[in-house]
Amino acid sequence: MLPGHRLERLHSVHASRELKCCNIAAARPGSSRRHIATTCTAQNSERDVFADIKRVAKKIQGSLPVVGLLSRLSAPGGGFDEIAYPEFCRSAFETAGPDVRAAVVEIEKRYGKLGQSRWLYVVLWMAKHGNGLVPPKNIITAAKRLRVTQDIEIEMDRFENARDAALQKYRMMQRPQGKVFDGVNLAVDAVAILCLGLSDGQAVQEADEGMLADILGFVFPEASREQVLDSIHSRPQRTSAYS
Repeated sequence: MLPGHRLERLHSVHASRELKCCNIAAARPGSSRRHIATTCTAQNSERDVFADIKRVAKKIQGSLPVVGLLSRLSAPGGGFDEIAYPEFCRSAFETAGPDVRAAVVEIEKRYGKLGQSRWLYVVLWMAKHGNGLVPPKNIITAAKRLRVTQDIEIEMDRFENARDAALQKYRMMQRPQGKVFDGVNLAVDAVAILCLGLSDGQAVQEADEGMLADILGFVFPEASREQVLDSIHSRPQRTSAYS
């Protein structure tokens, strides 16, 4: 965990840049596309970046084509009303602890635009909610395309179409549950490709391991710290895992 004065300084530097494009807007009900709008401008560079993102994210709730995160999680029978990307981000912004927030800020500082939270969270969302439904190769390929095209909208469409098609097969039966470790492996590899700029099988730098472990431990709380670190360290062994 970063010292308090270090975290405050990182938040201050991060706020003046990231708050210029932190408003995530969902498409109206019935649309198959989600639109990412950049409409929030920073008024005070000293404000806590995550506090401001939380405030902006709450404004989205009324426009989402769903009844909200809590009602989804508590739906009887665990229906197939899947968590959308904006909801996933809002949940992360609202519940992430200091270590996770510091890690997200530091990754952006180290890797620039493609290390920003909206890129980081889109592949984490895919890995978390596509595990067991969407072929891992599809998600890794999406991460590679995103690094070139930076078109989040079209990749969200592709992912949701593949996920929803898979769910249609399980309308009258229990949906498949992917293994936690497979989801963590997929998340490590997708983040490494899109945000860290690593090639297939290339090891995560030691300086990034702790930050990545903090973020993945938050997204996959069912995985132990040891499992997450093992997934990070074993990345070079997965060179042909998605071929």
